[in-house]
Amino acid sequence: MSDRTIDPPLTPPPEPVTEPLPPARNPRDPTRVAVMGLFVIALLFTVYFGRDVLLPIMLALILSLLLRPCVRGLYRLGLPEALGAAVVVLLVMSAGLGAIYTLTTPATEWVNRMPRVVHELEFKLGDIREGIERARDASRQIEQMAADRNGATREVVVRGPSLAEQVLHQAEAVIANVVILLVLLYFFLARGRQSLEALIGTMRDVDDRVHYAMVAATVQQNIAAYLATITVINIGLGLATTLAMWLWGVPNAALWGTLAGLINYVPFIGPAVMTAVLFLVSALTFDGGAHIFGPPLTFVALTMMEGNFLTPMIVGRRLALNPIAVFVSILFWGWMWGIPGALLAVPILAILKILFDAHEPLKPFGALLG
Repeated sequence: MSDRTIDPPLTPPPEPVTEPLPPARNPRDPTRVAVMGLFVIALLFTVYFGRDVLLPIMLALILSLLLRPCVRGLYRLGLPEALGAAVVVLLVMSAGLGAIYTLTTPATEWVNRMPRVVHELEFKLGDIREGIERARDASRQIEQMAADRNGATREVVVRGPSLAEQVLHQAEAVIANVVILLVLLYFFLARGRQSLEALIGTMRDVDDRVHYAMVAATVQQNIAAYLATITVINIGLGLATTLAMWLWGVPNAALWGTLAGLINYVPFIGPAVMTAVLFLVSALTFDGGAHIFGPPLTFVALTMMEGNFLTPMIVGRRLALNPIAVFVSILFWGWMWGIPGALLAVPILAILKILFDAHEPLKPFGALLG
């Protein structure tokens, strides 16, 4: 009999107990989509109903990006940022008051001429007015027949605030918004850089700090250069419009040149509105066909030269934006915030494009913007 010992049979090791993996989240999960939709709706409501607060903040922020190089230049000359910001804000306020003082007289003249302007317009558009009156009489007769058939109806006239009360209320709101704007502009210029550096300094990851510092620098440089370039171009367009209107003999040429330079911040819509205004002014000022169509056609030629040659050559592709996105942005912000929103639509779109391009998941949206 052999002395070999028989080894016990080997048993397979017990299988490790593994927890089941959680199911992968579907990016199109209905709950997630519903939450995102509710967030977007809440954001839109906040932007719309909070326009009295958000509009001065956004306008001050855009102006601070434009005027930040001025404060930086004064700092290099030895002026502290707080004092340089105060100097810049005072210069902006002085320029605004000077423009208002200069243009108040011609604007008041046109307001006082409004009844006579309406009378002249009715006289020159007599045929169209007669057609409108006939259509209005026919509509009134149809309403009277319907009222006789259904019984007498009682009209209730609700008296609203007078014109003087409305003007006073609007003036108070404008003055309050201007004061808030100037105060916010000063703080953005005086403390904006330190606040941004403090915010970026709270990030733990060094790469994140470097990345967002570069994004902030890109926004500052590109938006400041874009706004400064567009401002210079619009000033040139305003001066050219003033000269052209003066050569045509249009009264208050400086008023229309200033209005043309301001309204040109709204692409597409601004020049079209200005062309219509100049046509009405020419129709009320001149009698001959050449003189009536001359000023608006001259302005159209100036805006075509500026939009198709001058602006693309100077601005280049630094912030080349999609025209469709620009038009939709003007409509959206004009609907949200009125005329100030339309003026801010393009700068807001440019800032969004820079932010989208700086984040990999949002780059497709940046590509749609330009």
